[in-house]
Amino acid sequence: MTTHEYMGAVGGGRLPGEAAITRQMGEHLVARELLTAEQVEQAQHRARWLKEPFDRLLIRDGLAEESLVLELLSEIAGIPVVSMARVEINTTTTEIASVRVISSYRVVPVRLYGGAVTLATDSLAELEREEELRLVLGHSIRWVLCRSQEISECIKHYYGVGIQALAGPEVSGSRSVRGGTEREPHDISAFVDAIIRDAVASEATDVHFEPSETDMRLRYRIDGVMTSVPLPQGVGTYSRAIVSSIKVMAQLNIAEKRLPQDGRFGIEVDGRSLDIRVSILPAQHGEAANLRILNRESLLLQLDQLGYSPEQLETIQGLIRYPHGLVLYTGATGSGKTTSLYASLAKINTDERKIITIEDPVEYRMAGVTQLQVNQDIDFTFASGLRSVLRHDPDVVLIGEIRDDETARIAISAAMTGHLVFSTLHTNDSASAATRLIEMGVPPYLVASSVEGVIAQQLVRRVCPSCRQPVEVESALIDQIAGAVGEGARTTAMYRGVGCPDCRFTGYHGRLGLFEVITLDDALRAMIVAHAPSGELMKQAIQSGLLTLRQCGWLRVMDGSTSIDEVLRVTSGPGRHWHA
Repeated sequence: MTTHEYMGAVGGGRLPGEAAITRQMGEHLVARELLTAEQVEQAQHRARWLKEPFDRLLIRDGLAEESLVLELLSEIAGIPVVSMARVEINTTTTEIASVRVISSYRVVPVRLYGGAVTLATDSLAELEREEELRLVLGHSIRWVLCRSQEISECIKHYYGVGIQALAGPEVSGSRSVRGGTEREPHDISAFVDAIIRDAVASEATDVHFEPSETDMRLRYRIDGVMTSVPLPQGVGTYSRAIVSSIKVMAQLNIAEKRLPQDGRFGIEVDGRSLDIRVSILPAQHGEAANLRILNRESLLLQLDQLGYSPEQLETIQGLIRYPHGLVLYTGATGSGKTTSLYASLAKINTDERKIITIEDPVEYRMAGVTQLQVNQDIDFTFASGLRSVLRHDPDVVLIGEIRDDETARIAISAAMTGHLVFSTLHTNDSASAATRLIEMGVPPYLVASSVEGVIAQQLVRRVCPSCRQPVEVESALIDQIAGAVGEGARTTAMYRGVGCPDCRFTGYHGRLGLFEVITLDDALRAMIVAHAPSGELMKQAIQSGLLTLRQCGWLRVMDGSTSIDEVLRVTSGPGRHWHA
């Protein structure tokens, strides 16, 4: 970034007014044949009627991309567009403005130089308030433009998530929220709501509120990994109120602080109805809360969208069309088993089949399927529910999880009496599923005769395509990869992400599956009857052509989808310690 870009355009009344910028933006859009004059006139009228800045309305209504809007603002107002990833902001600079100023004006101070403060903004609206900001901050103002996501991420990073709720409407006060008057309950509720909405925007699956002796830590689980999230300074003062607010939302006992409690509530975010499962634990320094975010309206993926190899996909499509038998999906919590189960059900969900599921909770809604929710409070368990389901004339039964010996025995019995049964187990690989059922008390001969196939899976994070760079790999690890998946590994580029705004500086964006698919042949069935250990079953499956989770991972490293670190993190095998 050049010195001029860093300092920004000079303010002090030299900027065109909002009306002039709005008019010129419309003229540019028409001149570039991006919008018609009629579309521009309608948009400008709507912006005036809604009292919304023209630039934000263009983006919100999908009339123009944000990058184009920023380009036009820059050209008309003479303000540079910058990438916040290239700007280093120190603590002295951020302390120029209180959290109330930041939340009220949606600007980020990026530099203090020569009596002027450079502010980053994403909209014309803040440019119009330059004189107010000059009086509040006590400095003359310079401007730079950046993307809305970058403003949001910078506010969260430097001031903490949810500051708008805790700071209040006043444009005064210290940078910290500590030391003020006790907040009203609606302020704390708004703060919790802001965190949930930020977690949803961050694609988090879990939100953890963790009290310490003097403060509170907030962490999200994103792409399967825990990530610390900055909170406003002094928010630990309100840790009890925060947990109490969560309890109220989940209809839990706010007076009970000695026992664990579980509950749930619903919330709508950006038009999506979400279920939030709440777990409260009485920890040493106060109650800890976990919020699991479930989107029952998530779009169901098709089998061919999950990432199976062509051979694996063909095998699974054969398994799910069996007239009867048990098909198991195995993996750790959060490994995507439910998504795979529903993709399988969707493939065979026709008018000719009666499909019933029993789950805890019902995570997806599927038309044409009868879905039951386990309720421990009234003793409606997987086992008791399954007995009732089998009296309801199903062709296909989905059991959310085989948790105990009773459920295992009923599932095996159902599979042997003409039903196709899908379920999940917590095992680290496909071969361990059979031994796990035997450990639950199912006789080996029943396991061998009822189980048709096992799909094991793990999720790894995708390397961010915006910041991925090739890495040098030590020769010993290259030898291991080549030995597992072929000599092509010696000449294939392998990547890792270095971090950028698009991936929130993690180097990863999204996840993909690694899979292991076993169909039980005569050799494996005989070994199960003989009570062979899982290691021997795995060796036999590999000899029969099984692609292991580790091998699947190496192939995804070679096609640039994930990193070596990720494969080593989630799969077992040699070479678990490596750093580029």
